[in-house]
Amino acid sequence: MKTILKSLAVACALSTSAGAMANNQSQTQERYVYDVQTISEQQASFATPQAFITTELIRGWILDGAKSAIKGGVKDFLKGMLFGNEPTGPQIVRLHEEDLQRIEQLVSGVVITDAVYALKSDLAAFGTTFDYYQDSLNGTNFDSAILASLLQYVNSLQHHRAYDSSYNSNAYALTSSYSTMATLNLAVLTERHVKGFLSASYVKYQAGQMADKLSQLGNLVNTRSAGLGGVRMIGSRCWDIRDFSELKSAELHTDQISDSSDTEIMPMAPVDCIYIASFPGKSSRFFNASQMGDIQAEEAAFEWLMQMRAEYRTEVKGADFDEVVSKLRSL
Repeated sequence: MKTILKSLAVACALSTSAGAMANNQSQTQERYVYDVQTISEQQASFATPQAFITTELIRGWILDGAKSAIKGGVKDFLKGMLFGNEPTGPQIVRLHEEDLQRIEQLVSGVVITDAVYALKSDLAAFGTTFDYYQDSLNGTNFDSAILASLLQYVNSLQHHRAYDSSYNSNAYALTSSYSTMATLNLAVLTERHVKGFLSASYVKYQAGQMADKLSQLGNLVNTRSAGLGGVRMIGSRCWDIRDFSELKSAELHTDQISDSSDTEIMPMAPVDCIYIASFPGKSSRFFNASQMGDIQAEEAAFEWLMQMRAEYRTEVKGADFDEVVSKLRSL
């Protein structure tokens, strides 16, 4: 299925040399044409099927396009923002909904609360207004009031209570969602900048504020993941291999260690010594210390646990989390 991807923005090279102004204008025009051709060729080379357009791709296109638009002095930013062969607003709403459903299946606890339902409703209204705005840009009577409405929506989304950890205990689970909101906010601010309503410095300031908030949510994910899962030991030979006091000195968390009495009351305790690494939503992994060696089994168990925690962080924050924070800070 052929994907129609229009340019998010263009980059124009601006020279600071006052003595070569005429030549600079010519060079800028040549660079403008070159950049448009380059972007078009890159998009054509993607040939990305509709099903493979993700929020990560959209966030990247918006962030890169906004930076180019601010530096290049273009007159329109949102007009050509199309992702695939369906209207942009519904596309963004659909992808955000899919992300929320995926996160709810991943984390423990209810993510889609009343606050998140309100957030989804506001986003749907933004998507509809976004399409109104694009239609107005393509028509003969441009309605600048719609751009003001878009600004109100993104401001509301940016400061929505669903992202407030003091109100919503599961705000950490909306980190990827906030990445999307931040890039949509930036898209609207960039449009207002190229239309002459906002300075570039103000757009960059707001982008930095959103990067700070996104980093805070990311830190909440890190804290959450550090407490998930654990490693314990079972088996009749465990205490012949290592004394219980040595286990504590090896920095195994006390809530992750099976008390030695467990082996006495567990009727099916294995004859060997087994390290069991567990993580929510994953099948436990078993490491036989009698066969592998005690240190090797312990290290393997914790290595698997650390891997699961890292994958959890990536899933909840989004694979492009660091990239989004960096690009918001470096407009």
